[in-house]
Amino acid sequence: MTTTASEFDTGTGYGRPKPSYNARLREVGPGTPMGEALRRYWHPIASSETLVAGALPQKTRVLGEDLVVFRDGQGNPGVVIERCTHRGASLFYGRVEDDGIRCCYHGWKFDVQGRCVEQACEPALGRRRDAARQPWYPVEERYGLVFVYMGPPELKPELPRYDALENPAEDERYFASWPVPHAAVLGMPTDFSWLNIYENSADPTHVTWLHSTHSGYQMLGTGTFGFPENFYDPATIAERVTYERTDHGVKYTQRFEAEGEGGEVTEYSFEVEQHLPNVFGLPDFVKVTPDARHDQLLWVVPSDDTSHRLFFSIRGNDPERMVRFVIGITQNGKQNHELTDEERQKFPGDAEAQGSQGAITLDSEETLATGDRGVVMLRRMLLTMADDVEAGRDPINIVRDPSQILHVDSGIFTLGKRRADDSDAKADDTDTNAGVTAGI
Repeated sequence: MTTTASEFDTGTGYGRPKPSYNARLREVGPGTPMGEALRRYWHPIASSETLVAGALPQKTRVLGEDLVVFRDGQGNPGVVIERCTHRGASLFYGRVEDDGIRCCYHGWKFDVQGRCVEQACEPALGRRRDAARQPWYPVEERYGLVFVYMGPPELKPELPRYDALENPAEDERYFASWPVPHAAVLGMPTDFSWLNIYENSADPTHVTWLHSTHSGYQMLGTGTFGFPENFYDPATIAERVTYERTDHGVKYTQRFEAEGEGGEVTEYSFEVEQHLPNVFGLPDFVKVTPDARHDQLLWVVPSDDTSHRLFFSIRGNDPERMVRFVIGITQNGKQNHELTDEERQKFPGDAEAQGSQGAITLDSEETLATGDRGVVMLRRMLLTMADDVEAGRDPINIVRDPSQILHVDSGIFTLGKRRADDSDAKADDTDTNAGVTAGI
């Protein structure tokens, strides 16, 4: 019996081309297109509150470079290359003193700008110590975080200011440290590419499926004090979400409704804007408070090609807001670290989905659809950012004016109202300050 071509199996995995990723987009080390582009910006490297003066130095990795972070006894933060410029010992084992960090191997001491101020075992404490310079990077502090600039010194921009975090009230402070020991100082470490999570912030449809339909409602308060169940409806998500490019990056708007007392339905929008290269504003996803001033930013900082650290700053007077952010998503009613392997498989969340994409997403293995419009926009803008740097231009969101304050258009906003029994009526756009009523 002969087999015709039409009877052969199709679409099998045999003979697939070797999977690949877009190196121009996803590699971040020195000299790579994206690595050089990212080096034109300031990045958070530590929490100000937990980087204690005179305490042991901290070791971290940013954009493929091994660094040591410390605060000298006078309170000045410093970031230096980990390897001592003398004989290569790690400054992680060094001792922080009043005016710098001293290497454990031979006692050479460097200040926060890498100047060698003492060579303990040399005559006169180092007659030629000025010839030694420990590679260092500029640092500044803002919003409860220590920021580092790792790019060309002559092109150093201003450290950006964001309206959501400016001008805190007298009773407000910045919450900017993860309340867990392994992430308190240097941010939350995760072993996969920074783009796995940054692209996720341009992808609202994953909330509809992963955080509800597949794994059960994972956002605390769903259907009560949180978001109504229609917020997650997969049958309507495509018509309720819009994507747009902004002057600063990519923004999506997700509309939803909540019915209150007396049969009144209010329409709201949940909006997230990303500011390139790695910043985004995330509204409170547990407690719905429309039309309030936005209060939070997040930064996704690449450690290297296959790992990253997540930083945040929240402006507020109540630590409960920070707690809602940290534990506001549960899986099977538990925090991620409490799950068994079987529960992770049955009730996956962000860590499982994003981690399973691989250390670096294989672009050649993707099949993109309409719900990925935000991700596609983001990737194109990031590649344009790299193009601009290669062409000698300032990339997007470089700040040269210290008085400039950037607006991040994220939050929950009231769109209008209608009667629940009047499905064809237009929303009343005149009332833009309505509060959330029962049922949300």
